[in-house]
This record gives sequence, C-alpha cells and structure tokens, in this order.
Amino acid sequence: MQTIHIFHTNDIHSNLNNFLQIKEFMKSKREEYPNTSVFVDLGDHVDRSHPYTEATLGQGNIELMNEAGVDIATIGNNEGITLTHDDLNQLYDEAQFKVTCCNIHDEYGVKPNHIVDYVIHEVAGKKLLFIGVTAEFTVFYKALGWTVDQAKSQLNRIIESRRDEVDAIIVLSHLGKWIDDELSEELSSIDLILGAHTHHRFEHGKYHNGVMQAAAGKHGQYLGEVKIHFDEGRILNIEALLYTTDDMAKVEDEYYIKGRQLLKNNIISNDLNRYERRIYSTNRLLYELAEAVRIYTETDTIILNSGLIVRGFDGGDFTEYDLHKMLPHPINTVDIELKGHELIEVLKHCLKNEYKNEQVKGFGFRGDLFGMYYFHNIGYMSSSEQYFIKGERIENDQTYHIATIDMYTFGKFIPQFKSMNKVYYLPDFLRDIFRTYIQSSK
Repeated sequence: MQTIHIFHTNDIHSNLNNFLQIKEFMKSKREEYPNTSVFVDLGDHVDRSHPYTEATLGQGNIELMNEAGVDIATIGNNEGITLTHDDLNQLYDEAQFKVTCCNIHDEYGVKPNHIVDYVIHEVAGKKLLFIGVTAEFTVFYKALGWTVDQAKSQLNRIIESRRDEVDAIIVLSHLGKWIDDELSEELSSIDLILGAHTHHRFEHGKYHNGVMQAAAGKHGQYLGEVKIHFDEGRILNIEALLYTTDDMAKVEDEYYIKGRQLLKNNIISNDLNRYERRIYSTNRLLYELAEAVRIYTETDTIILNSGLIVRGFDGGDFTEYDLHKMLPHPINTVDIELKGHELIEVLKHCLKNEYKNEQVKGFGFRGDLFGMYYFHNIGYMSSSEQYFIKGERIENDQTYHIATIDMYTFGKFIPQFKSMNKVYYLPDFLRDIFRTYIQSSK
C-alpha cells in the first residue's frame, strides 16, 4: 500500500501569526514525508484588513506561502475582488507554486497572469489532478473586468477531458460547503474536495455520495491533512484529520509592525483635527464619511452604520496606517434603485436597529460592534410617520437612489436590498473614498 499526504489551509485571512506556526510545523511534516506530501492553500489567504497585506497588496502573503513550501493554491474572493484587475494580474508574479482556478477569465477569455485551469502534480509516481474553483461573485468580478463561469460546468469539462490520465481527482474548492455537497452529488468521479469559503471544518472529513470532503475552518486555527491510500494503483480509502494551531510551537510575528512601518506615509500633515469614534450616536467623523460617499457616488442619500468606524484619531499627522485602522474593511459602495414605498420599508427596518450590539463577523466587516444606522440627508417625523429626503417628503411611487455599502446587499442586514437593482463601485474601499475626501477638503 502507498499513501500520499495532502496538507491544506484555507481562509487564513492574513492571520499571519497562525500561518507562521503552520509554516514551521510543515517543516517537520516535509521531513517526515519527503517524497509523498503536497501542501495546498484554498484561497482567502490574502485579507487587506492586515497592515502588511494592505501595504504589499497581498504580495507579502505570497512570499510567506513560498517560504512555507506551498505547492498549489487557488484563489478566494479576497484575492479575486478586493484587488484591482492589475493587482490580481501581478499578485502571483513571484509565486514559487502553481495557482489553479478554472472558472475565471477576462472578457477575451484570458486568465489572470500565472493562473491555470488545472494542475497535474506527480507525487511518488501517482498523478494527481488538482482543479481550483472560486465562488461566483459575478457582479463584483464583472465590475473589475473579470468573468466567473458556472463552477460545475467548468469542473465537468476538465474532469471529462483528463480523468483517464490521472490517479486521483482533487478539487480545491472556494465555493462553500453547500456547493461542495452539490458537486459531490453531480460529479461523483471526484475523489476529494478540499473545502473553503464558508469557514467550515470536518474533524475527520466526511463522505458525501462517495466523495470525501475535508475542510480546516478559518484563520489558520487548523491545518488539515488528508491521506490517500493506494493499493495496486487504485484508491483504497481516504482519511482526513486536523491539527490545532494552538498545539503548535509559538512563533514570533513581526509582520504587523512591518505593515505599520510600510504604511507610515502621511495623508495629511500636522493639521488634521481629532476624530472621535461613537457607536450609539452620530458625530463629525460619521458625517464626513457619509459626505465622502455622497460625493464619490454622486448620490445624495446615504445609509451607513456607525460600527464601520473602528478607531478614531487623536489629531496631527494622519498616516495611511491611521486610515487603515479607522476603516480596515475590504468594503465597497453600491448605488441601489428603489421606489419610495420600498425606501420607507427599508428605513422602518433600519430604525429598529436590531444589530446595534451585535459582534459582526464576515461580509467584509473587520470591526467589532455593528452600531447604529446613520441616515444622511434623510429625515423622519415620528408624529406623522413621514419620511423626507433633503426636506422633500418621500413619495411612494417615485424612484430614488440610495448609496450604501455592499455588505448590506448580501441578505442579512437589510434583506430588502438583495433583490433590488444595484450598481457596485469597485475597486475603491471606504478608506480610499475617505482618503480622497479629506485630501480635497483640507
């Protein structure tokens, strides 16, 4: 019997301390299995909420992946839609590993630089077909000049053309656990799906329709290992397990400090006044952020939440690092078209402030509390239950435009927005918009 060991990480989200521990741990595993191991990453290694990632536009992450000995990777939505078209094309310039994603290309059918549809990787005489695939955030990719195809059809195309050449078919999936189940049901010739995106984990993997699935949670809290046992050239069985990063040797992490140093350039020198952070009331900083969004989107009416501002500012020199700490989120703005009666329904929903004390995770949000909704140029008269935009009463059948943030359009915070007509503004994040505003107004 022969065993191939596949080690996997996913959704690191620039938790570099954990990844540094994994990097050191993998040295011992490579020594233990020098000719029978593969190390893969399933995307969202990059997260621009970390100063070092922000300062290097993800290329610092790639350097660390090189040092860790990653063999093959795919991209997640953080690589795909939080970097500009040009930055994604340059992200893997120095990569010493292969990158596969079968369902992304530009309008001419050209894939991002250094990314291929699949990788056939030979280990100890066994040919392993690795196919990367990423989540279909179609409108976001389109706004950045990319097209994402339907994942299952692209996987099927490659599997049908290559299945007779290889000993195992392995999908590097940044689609999420529910889509992975669908893949298992519809593409049963897959031997192994390594999962990501929904931050799920399987302690010992799981079989679904005869397809083994393995996943290692989020943020580098776990390292996964899958053992594929071959006997007489055929797969005998597959085992999966997880290693807990907390049990690994501690490693000094200097990358946050490095990132801070790289972001030391002044945006405003000497004369920027103090900005206060408030969660449960409005203030000048929240007003100016809304003004910045108003000018950027050319839309008078804005909805934001106070928790978007993660840190205030004490005054003086305002650096790129100060801005990044204030607004660390990889969040974009969006213009939403809706009728007056729909807008009133949205405003009534927001006035409940159901999430004001919620610790928000995901959706691009990188703060702590959600806080209160803030309406810019929107008024409300409680005695008559009337709503106004810049002093004009909102009319039920009139069409309006609201500028807000993309995290409200995913179905949770303002569910009404999910099905409405919208235009996303990419690639600028809130901090980019605010930078332009304060530079032009000071």
